[in-house]
Amino acid sequence: MIPLDFLKIQRRGRVVRPLYLTNPAPAGLVLELAKSSRTVGEFRKAVESAGGDRKLLSGLAHIVERLSHVEEVDVKQVARVRVEVFKTSAEVGLALTPEARERIFHAAAERLKMGVEEVKRVFYKAYEDNRVIVQPPSVTPSELMEIYNLSLLQALLFKSLYVDLWLPNVATVVKSVVRAAKGHRLMYIAEERDGGLWIHFEGPASIFRQTERYGVKLAKLVPYITAAGVWRIEAEVKLNQRKYRLDESHEKAPPLPKRTPEVGEFDSTVEWEFYRQVSRVCSVEREPEALVVERRVYIPDFKIGDLYIEIVGFWTPDYLRRKYEKLSKANRPLLILVDEELAAATWGELMPNVVLYRGRPKLSDVYKYIKPHCRQ
Repeated sequence: MIPLDFLKIQRRGRVVRPLYLTNPAPAGLVLELAKSSRTVGEFRKAVESAGGDRKLLSGLAHIVERLSHVEEVDVKQVARVRVEVFKTSAEVGLALTPEARERIFHAAAERLKMGVEEVKRVFYKAYEDNRVIVQPPSVTPSELMEIYNLSLLQALLFKSLYVDLWLPNVATVVKSVVRAAKGHRLMYIAEERDGGLWIHFEGPASIFRQTERYGVKLAKLVPYITAAGVWRIEAEVKLNQRKYRLDESHEKAPPLPKRTPEVGEFDSTVEWEFYRQVSRVCSVEREPEALVVERRVYIPDFKIGDLYIEIVGFWTPDYLRRKYEKLSKANRPLLILVDEELAAATWGELMPNVVLYRGRPKLSDVYKYIKPHCRQ
């Protein structure tokens, strides 16, 4: 995702959509500038001097930097060298002249038992601009253009109040997106409608806390959506205190990257830790059959005997209440685990069979709930 400062959009009344790039020439220019630059600083100066649409080129450059193999530095060594240089400067006086600067570097090098030029090199590696571009990204201008356009859509959703996603109800497609949503611990409700599956996500602008953290995770879901091939996104976006409507789909959007991001066996370390602990005392089924409650689809995280278990990430009291009411209509034993550190608003009393945990749920938190359903 590109920073919001580089977001380019087009407005028509109360409708907003990304201002997609349709000509790969600017992407080609930025790639050539990266190939001809030795350091990150040289690349940034070259982009600034290129003229043209500053916001567009800066957005492309941001992606190119992210995709490039940039020189790695030993953070601990950089910190040690800089501390010694500043300590030396405090003792012998400020480096107000080139000669004084050289004396400080020589004294610091002697203390560190390093060469003077090596001390200088390490000292200045604290600044990104001085780091060498080892390998520019191996993408074509058209591929960079697609990544840039995807990043625009991601950045726009960062300002959303809510996001409604439609996907065809194909098991492989739905599972990929739902697992990604769970892995990023997003707040969502699913419903079967219009020949497919609608998934409603709470947007980062609709909550009072954790806004930036939640927004980044919601944006990370977009590649999974576009990988579906057939998709539609409806959202309400808040920009400069005004609300806009976003209605985007595979039919309207230009070509976007379709490679599905890899997912692990478990969606998150929280789920893995829960499974690891509980499976020592109970038989645990992961991602059992989907439940349909009043035409709404629910894919639980785990099942122990006849007890369904859901681990919730970001949450608000209202979201938790709606989720609980929906699941309780399934008339199945239910346990919901919520991380109190990810509360996105103030909360008070919780519903029955809702258990708080901090960081990761522990067996001791849930044992009394799962014991009646346990099978060895």
